Amino acid sequence: MTIDAGDRNILLVAFSILLITIILSVIVSPAEDDSSAYPSPYSTASGGAKAAYTLLSQIGYSVEHWRSAPARLQEHGIKTVLIVAVPTQNATPEDVESIRRYVQNGGRLLAIGPTSFPLLPHSQFAGGMPHFQWQSFSSLLPNGITRGAPEIMMAPRIYWRRDDSDSQIDYGDSSRGVVVSYRYGKGQIVWWAAADPLTNSGITQAANLQLLLNSVGPTSERTVLWDDYFHEGEVTIAESLLKSPLKWGMAQLGILALAVVFTYSRRHGPLRSLQQPSRLATLEFVETLGGLYQRAGATELPIQVAYERFRHQLHRKLGISMSATSRDIAERLETRTGETAAQIESMLTECESARYTEEIPTDDSLRLVNFLNLLAEKLSLNSKDQGAK
Repeated sequence: MTIDAGDRNILLVAFSILLITIILSVIVSPAEDDSSAYPSPYSTASGGAKAAYTLLSQIGYSVEHWRSAPARLQEHGIKTVLIVAVPTQNATPEDVESIRRYVQNGGRLLAIGPTSFPLLPHSQFAGGMPHFQWQSFSSLLPNGITRGAPEIMMAPRIYWRRDDSDSQIDYGDSSRGVVVSYRYGKGQIVWWAAADPLTNSGITQAANLQLLLNSVGPTSERTVLWDDYFHEGEVTIAESLLKSPLKWGMAQLGILALAVVFTYSRRHGPLRSLQQPSRLATLEFVETLGGLYQRAGATELPIQVAYERFRHQLHRKLGISMSATSRDIAERLETRTGETAAQIESMLTECESARYTEEIPTDDSLRLVNFLNLLAEKLSLNSKDQGAK
């Protein structure tokens, strides 16, 4: 069977369009966002956790993505560990009860981050200065969690009370804990203040990898259930197929079909990539964290958080030293913001004093935080691509 010249030209044009479309889709595809709200086991960004998920599979653990409601945990038996890393969706009372019953019967729970507190049968929140850079924490007790891991690195935003007698403070400082463990029924609960030790960038720091292995437990006959339920909700079979590599094969077939239709019909129009669903945290994440600070009555913490972040942004984008005085900063910012140096210095001094003051009036706390946000906006410190002009 021979193909005439006209048909050959049509096929050549169709495959040329397909090839060009594939190349363009690779070039213009958006880079993965490094500021994900939680360490996704699918993400290869520095804040993702794909390296940890893959490593556990390679060293002998049976690792699964857990997308079902917690009520089905009982079907997997007690030789399992559930990893819930910085949940971004609120748990229902039924979810909380199912997780606690699972641990009581012999399961193990690794809960990570401030939003995992509602899942715990026992928790002791402690206010404190959050860290935006990794800090070193030494082991405080020789036990199974700290075995072979004398020091870990993380940047905690929340802490556990050191004087809690119902749990073991495995890592922390003189007054607060960042890694805690305790028995509950026949099972065990391990809590981390932050997810840094299992992220792609943090797993290689200090003894973070050993902490992960100790928290998960021995490999023998143990299944690791990596939670997706508290980030995406319960996923159907159709949704699983859409998130699998099969969708890319279907996309290529669709592109080929569109190319053929375009060639034969001589229609012209733009090809648009499907918009990927946002993986940012829901508003519940902010509400949960705010509720913790509200119950603790720590009105000084919002000032400390905003001021620490403001100083960090000044250093990163304007080159102002972290050790600079309020007067030095005020003189540098006077010409950029339109505020007087005296006013800036006065407000920054109040923010500094908030570190050593308890029970600051709510109105004063709001006034100082708003002022820092106003300065950051005038200096374009919140811009991701460029510093202040």
